[in-house]
Amino acid sequence: WPKQPYARELERLCRNVEVHNLSRVGQGALALKQRFKHQVLENSRVRAKDPAFEHWLVYGGGLNSVGTPKSTNKHMRDLFVAAHDHHFKVIGLSLTPWGDLKDKRWRGEQGLEHVRVTKEVVDFNMSRLTPEQAFGDYGRKRPGGVEAPWDPRELPDIAIDLYDSALRDRDADAQDLETVRAALAKDKRWKQAHTKLDEAAREAELDRDAALLAELPRWFLRAELRSFDHIHPNAEGHRIIAATMCPQLPASWGCSCEPIEAAAAAP
Repeated sequence: WPKQPYARELERLCRNVEVHNLSRVGQGALALKQRFKHQVLENSRVRAKDPAFEHWLVYGGGLNSVGTPKSTNKHMRDLFVAAHDHHFKVIGLSLTPWGDLKDKRWRGEQGLEHVRVTKEVVDFNMSRLTPEQAFGDYGRKRPGGVEAPWDPRELPDIAIDLYDSALRDRDADAQDLETVRAALAKDKRWKQAHTKLDEAAREAELDRDAALLAELPRWFLRAELRSFDHIHPNAEGHRIIAATMCPQLPASWGCSCEPIEAAAAAP
């Protein structure tokens, strides 16, 4: 976001910080991992061992590959390990709220899939999953496989939840539950996904899924914080991102958060 991005706001708030944004629009977790390795870890001019400075990776990726959450989590994990092994500390920003009922991707079974994969990537960043839940088969080459406990290098040193923050429209009107349930019962993709269930189990699953779909608007980005679509926050959204991050940032950054604390608590 070129107009007043949260990175510039952090430089304003934190007197000891210099930010270099190396991300690229449209890149998934694999491409971001490769870019960081090439631009930073293989760059001889980056002296992360210098005791006079701290080096931090602030990672906010994953949305462009969210459709494959276990692969996305695996590439994020690999990047966190590589950063830690090269004397970086890591701040993991969760995905931000996104979605709109006018977007057909958020209707019926597709809507269920999108909210679930989004939360799976969010929950990995926030250390809420086991390795098996986070990676599935992608964790087979992990030392000890998915049965081994977490190595601290695999996770952010500081994890910040932007998904369940002041960015989300938590006071939005829910969809009518019965209307959603009736539409979901006719959804071809939903029916196909549940053909092996008996009638009682299918009805119970229908109730759970309809309740989740009805609540979706409360997990979307607030309308007044959207830029050109329902995915990218505008300048005010970026100010809220900075406000949410600020109290959780290291003391060594020298951040002054008091003037913007109200933004993070905005309805």
